[in-house]
Amino acid sequence: MISAETLMDVVWGPQRLSTNVNTLQRHVSYLRDNLGDRNAIVARQGGYLLQLDPRSVDVELAEDLIKQGTRPVDPARRVEYLQDALRLWRGQPLADVVGVAWLDDQAVHLDQLWLQASRALIEARLALGEHAALVPQLEQLVKDSPLDEQLNAHLMLALYRSGRQADALEVFRQLRRTLADDLGIDPSPALRELESAMLRQETGLQTALPPAPAGLRVRLGECDLFGRGSELAALRASVAAADMAVFIVGEAGIGKSRLAAEAERFAAARGMTVLRGRATSADIQFRPLNEALMSTLRRSGPVDDPQLRPYLPALARLLPELRIHATAEFDDSLVVLAEAVLRLLIFLGRRGGCLLVLEDLHEADADTLAIVDYLIDNLAGNSLLLIGTTRTTPGAAIDLVRAAHLRRIADVIELAGLDDDAVRQLAGACLGVAAEQVPPPVLERVTEAADGVPLHIEELLVGLVDDGVLVHDGARWTMRGSAMAPMPMSLAATLTSRVERLDPDTVTVLRAAAMFGRRFPVRSAATAAGVDEDTLVRSLRAAVDAQLVEAQDSPLWYGFRHALTAEAIVARLLSIERTMLAARAAQALQAAADDGFPGWERVAGRLWATAGEPRRAAQLLGVAGCQAVAHGALSTGTALLEQALSMASGADADGLATSLAVELVDAYANAGRVADADAISGQPWLSATPESRAAMHIRMARVAEASGHWQRGLGEVACARTLLGSRPDPALDAVEAELAFGNPTADRYAKATVLAERALIGAEAANMPEVMCRALKSLGGVARLRDLAEADALYQRGLAIAEAHGLVNWRIRLLYNLGADDAIRHGDTGRLADALTAAESAGAVATALSIRLETAVAQICRGEFTEAAAAARSVEETAARLRLTSMQRVALGERIMAEAHRGHRAEALRLMAIFQGLGGEDDDFASAVHGFGLAIGHLLHEDRAAAVAELDAAAAREARQPTSYLSFIQGPHLLLSVLNGQSGRAEHAKMAGSVQAQAGWNNLFILLAGAVIDADTAAVERFLHESQAYPTARHLGLRLVAPHALEHHWGEPSAWLRTAEGYFHTTIPPIARACRELLRQAGTPVPQHRRGHGDLPPLALAHGISVREHEVLRCVADRLTNLEIARRLFLSPRTVEKHVASLLAKTGAAERTALITFADRIRSSQKSG
Repeated sequence: MISAETLMDVVWGPQRLSTNVNTLQRHVSYLRDNLGDRNAIVARQGGYLLQLDPRSVDVELAEDLIKQGTRPVDPARRVEYLQDALRLWRGQPLADVVGVAWLDDQAVHLDQLWLQASRALIEARLALGEHAALVPQLEQLVKDSPLDEQLNAHLMLALYRSGRQADALEVFRQLRRTLADDLGIDPSPALRELESAMLRQETGLQTALPPAPAGLRVRLGECDLFGRGSELAALRASVAAADMAVFIVGEAGIGKSRLAAEAERFAAARGMTVLRGRATSADIQFRPLNEALMSTLRRSGPVDDPQLRPYLPALARLLPELRIHATAEFDDSLVVLAEAVLRLLIFLGRRGGCLLVLEDLHEADADTLAIVDYLIDNLAGNSLLLIGTTRTTPGAAIDLVRAAHLRRIADVIELAGLDDDAVRQLAGACLGVAAEQVPPPVLERVTEAADGVPLHIEELLVGLVDDGVLVHDGARWTMRGSAMAPMPMSLAATLTSRVERLDPDTVTVLRAAAMFGRRFPVRSAATAAGVDEDTLVRSLRAAVDAQLVEAQDSPLWYGFRHALTAEAIVARLLSIERTMLAARAAQALQAAADDGFPGWERVAGRLWATAGEPRRAAQLLGVAGCQAVAHGALSTGTALLEQALSMASGADADGLATSLAVELVDAYANAGRVADADAISGQPWLSATPESRAAMHIRMARVAEASGHWQRGLGEVACARTLLGSRPDPALDAVEAELAFGNPTADRYAKATVLAERALIGAEAANMPEVMCRALKSLGGVARLRDLAEADALYQRGLAIAEAHGLVNWRIRLLYNLGADDAIRHGDTGRLADALTAAESAGAVATALSIRLETAVAQICRGEFTEAAAAARSVEETAARLRLTSMQRVALGERIMAEAHRGHRAEALRLMAIFQGLGGEDDDFASAVHGFGLAIGHLLHEDRAAAVAELDAAAAREARQPTSYLSFIQGPHLLLSVLNGQSGRAEHAKMAGSVQAQAGWNNLFILLAGAVIDADTAAVERFLHESQAYPTARHLGLRLVAPHALEHHWGEPSAWLRTAEGYFHTTIPPIARACRELLRQAGTPVPQHRRGHGDLPPLALAHGISVREHEVLRCVADRLTNLEIARRLFLSPRTVEKHVASLLAKTGAAERTALITFADRIRSSQKSG
């Protein structure tokens, strides 16, 4: 309603006349006629009331349309709503009544509403892909409002999606300069993250994902309970007993009400009467008891029980309908009232027991708590259960609970935060999907920030969905922005409400402390807050009592109990408050740097960024990034260096940006991010001094080495040497040694050795541990091709240096090389697995990919083809994305090997064509693909001529162009050469004395070659013992030597053929058929494969024992007679006699006792296998 006086002031101002009242009435009458409804404007005492359908008022309509246009619906629908809303504006709002204060406020509100609709329309059009059309409009808006970060972000995104990345980044740089010049602050973290994402060219920036379909929402309070199994079990037991009190205690949002609701459900299922009430304020007497009793009696009707009549006057204090029973003389003591409530509960639970649930007792009045205390003491024996919930903050409620627990008349269930698994399950349930389908950044956000508090988890999810960061595309939830979006205001208000109730000094200290993050050094916080030590101690005590902070391991450190509390405090500060507090906090940290904490540079850098000091921030974040990389946190270090460089790039008078760029390129090399390294090295603002340019060339040489671009890397080295002149540089020598070793030339080993030894001597003299590790790795690589033990010694020496100096990345690389030697010797991948875990934890992507490939070779040797093929394919795809060309070709080559080894020759040849198309024949790895891959495939398909051709060509290539790895072609090549009569004792002796015999795969074929030369059955026995981990080599080798043994009458060729045939029978038919044919030629029975044949032990297969004969053998081992065996196996005694006779012949046993011994050998071999 508006008064007539106000209306006349608006129309005529202070100089109005007495006749203006009549004029006003005529105007109102005129308006009624125009509105078409005489009741639209109603006269009230002293003024008028407008009564219209809200949708007939343009402001109401605009607000409704904007609300519709900002909901998560289809972007096209949002555009329609918002355009309709904006059409309602016709020029400046309320322009004809300027100067009226309360209308000016309304005009400001309408301007803000227009801006909200305009921005929402821009977001909707961006979501529709109209980025190019939006650029001119956004450029004008940014020109009009240059400090508006949201408009600048929209313009950056529109330009980026229009293919104008450089222009988008220039918008950011211009905004950063403007903010620094005008306000002395830096862009917000969200905008800096957008710039970093553009530098990384993240695919998620290209297109906006559609929002959630209509009706899809975050489920709040509707999900199953997760992580509360023991608590639920305790409540079930309490409901079943129904003779005492149970209190569920914990902080706000921890899930007390949800557990209480589950208890109500249990009780209702058992037929109990359930009453429920909640306290809301200590100023309202008996509030929870009023609610609990009245809600029940509304359903059950009036109380009519003789036992209760004396207590009805007392109960009238809780139940208004009983006040007719009140008398002036009744006893109004709390004890009588408590007894009355007890008797009423007994009456209500007379048929199945009664449950009274009282929630939020920390908000209850003292009289309610007194009645609760009385009830607790008198529940037993009355089929009554009381369940109360309360927070653990100091107060009368928690004191009552603790006292009752000490008296053993109440159980206490104290709730802690959910564990990570329960958090993930709850997040999935809130979003209506399995936990595995929640985007990982969302899970990381709620796991780290919510501290396992269900309310915080739910509110964070709601905030992400409402802000359009977490969207549903109709099939799954996906991200369209950073999960570190601002927290919902509702959650921020909840978290800071307790802070704002504290005294001013404590609030000041907590605001300063929040600038440091969740954990804070108390002395630095006090300095930033400007308080003395006595005030600091009092403030910490108040904050601890309020359960806002808690002591950490160090007495000089405290932390917020919830990470989100610190975020919420900072979020609610004014921009100028944040800037000033951040500067003071950063200064305090730097002043205490000498006795500071590890990693203080990262915290101080973040604070300087918030304080609008990008150069200071860049310096400290750069230091923190380098430290993180050195300690193996490669992903973290890279992100910090990127952030630092984004603050320092541009003018580089002091060389800061260049030094950061050099370190970042080095980190990119370790991470295998070749494209990112290339992009940084070509920036025009890099310093042009010879030293800085040489440093960048050295880093780019490392990038080239990591990606297998040997010639390019050597070119970078040459440029660096030109810039450095004749000055010795161990780091440059070490990098060139790596490149020379990788470059496939005839003199690669000699060049790499000279350079690495020179680098090692120089690095030892100059105390350069990282260069020493690099040189020792190269020397170990060369030594590996002479002697694995010598290589191990060099790697161990490098590992000791890395561990002594905390060089985590070098520790990982040297562990990898030691693990590779283990795999070469025995197929043992244990140390490789340890190195892989360390590499993945550190974010050393390129090293992790190399380890996976090394492991895959060992898996191929061990017959684990599916695992090897999957790993190689995964590495191939990742390497292709990272532009690690050489690694991509190696991964594809290993896929060829895996397919060839499992007999899929056609697939291997298909992949070989792709390998050749990628330039694989020019790769160092090509000889292995042919000799260890295709050649084995040909042998498994009984195409020995093709296998020999592949092996001959591969061996000739390795003789001309030595490899950088220990090749696995030499053993099979020697065996085939011996079988073909092309090699003999001299060649075998040379090979057996070389490093080739140290490789487990090669050694097996070298053993067989010696066995053939000497017709040595014992050598085959050694082969069988050593080949247990190499099933393909074991059975292929037996197949290859058996014909020679048959022809020259040595060994046990029939048993070897049966073993090989049994192994290949179900997997590679060509070789199995060849084995059966050879058995026929030898006059030996051919195995008949009945059901269960594949399950026969290898020793049984080797002796040609059938499935039925094996069953008989097991009975013989159990010392059963033939008649007993016949009964057990449902055979005739005569058939059993035939099987036993056959077993004696096949095993060479002279009597039944020897058969038992043979059966024991089978059992022993199965246990050891």
